[in-house]
Amino acid sequence: MIRETIGFLMLSLVAVIALAIWLSVRKRRAAQEKLIAAPLAATTQGDLETFYVSTVFEAAPLDRIWAHGFAMRGRAALSVGGDGVSVHRTGERSFLIPAQTITGIDAATATIDKGVERGGLSMIHWSLGDTKVASHFRFTNPDVRKEFENKVSKLIGAQVG
Repeated sequence: MIRETIGFLMLSLVAVIALAIWLSVRKRRAAQEKLIAAPLAATTQGDLETFYVSTVFEAAPLDRIWAHGFAMRGRAALSVGGDGVSVHRTGERSFLIPAQTITGIDAATATIDKGVERGGLSMIHWSLGDTKVASHFRFTNPDVRKEFENKVSKLIGAQVG
């Protein structure tokens, strides 16, 4: 009887911890949505296959943005056009990074919960309303990554780096 009681208490503790985490994330997302403008909808279908990794505050690169569906990583297709970079995410809200808000593009090695080989992530610096953010993408094909970075460089009239 004591083993069953201890087992029940341990399972209850796990459930309480999971609930606390869920409530904390929900509260953080609601607070961020009051401060951060909603992104524009993507305008074109993506043709460059990639993984969307994260969007973080530029001033606090270890602080994930939970607002407006930016938190979840997963498969994405990107397209670069005159209006900016359209990010079509599988199973999540797609968004546009407007060309006039892009301030730079860099190669990165790590973000929040993802570390890769040196320069394995493409990072776009941009403004979401008044908030400066950085979005990270992981390409499995280095040629596709180079193509993407060159297109964005041409779009903003700057070099990668």
